[in-house]
Amino acid sequence: MSWLTKTISSLAKRPSSVLRPITRQSLPQLQHQQRTYHLTQSRPVHPSSSPSAQQSTTTTVLHEDHLTNPNFPTPTSTENEQTHIDTLISSLTLVQSLRNNPSYKESRPHHSMDPSLRSMHFVAGSLAGKNKVTVAPFMWMSNPSSRSPSKPSSPSASTDKEELAGSHLYSIFHIGAHLCGHPGYVHGGLLSVMFDEAFARCVSTSFRSGSGMTANLNVDFRKPALPGRLYVLEAGTVRVEGRKAWVEGRLVCLPEIGNGEEGEGVMVAEARALFVEPKFAESMIPLYRG
Repeated sequence: MSWLTKTISSLAKRPSSVLRPITRQSLPQLQHQQRTYHLTQSRPVHPSSSPSAQQSTTTTVLHEDHLTNPNFPTPTSTENEQTHIDTLISSLTLVQSLRNNPSYKESRPHHSMDPSLRSMHFVAGSLAGKNKVTVAPFMWMSNPSSRSPSKPSSPSASTDKEELAGSHLYSIFHIGAHLCGHPGYVHGGLLSVMFDEAFARCVSTSFRSGSGMTANLNVDFRKPALPGRLYVLEAGTVRVEGRKAWVEGRLVCLPEIGNGEEGEGVMVAEARALFVEPKFAESMIPLYRG
């Protein structure tokens, strides 16, 4: 997607693709091994296109990868497992680049959630923990410094309510073995939930209240998603019109951990959604502190 490429290229201050090779070191006991992962660049998305034309958007699908069962090291405790995964995520070159980029702000929304509400939250509560969404997802988001009116799709289209929105987000997380549908494959419903969670965060800057509700969410599943893997979810707000915001993204599964070989990440799904700021947004209970 061109809007992804331009964001990273300009922020890195050098010509590059958004998805440069990702290098990570494996867990401490495998620290002498290193693997490089490549996420391929997507085809352009045109923010000014009408919502009805979005279904024609296509993205390059990564070549076939060996979808073998993961061989994720099993730590002796939940705390150790979380520490290992946090360390692994922090070692990604992509993560190090984002942390050195002042245009991106890092957060872990589940950690800033009101403790009294966390247990009732579907992702931060029900789906969180050992063998599930193992650690609170890491997120990085950049916000547009300015917005300019987009070109109307027709002579009668209005430009005073329509604007380009450049909010761009990365979410990186680990999915454990207890969130499968068919044995050995992550349930597609979980992927939809993770898209919805990241998309809502991405469009939050488009609304005065900071809250939007999902009006529709379309997910195209490209490859089977495997448990015991790290996932990189990219999202970008492509259009805003009044209380409506359109967002698109993709989800990439990184190769299994611990064999020291090079491989490529596999894009397992793409999605697009429409979010609407409810008229009663100001009366909603705040989910996050600060």
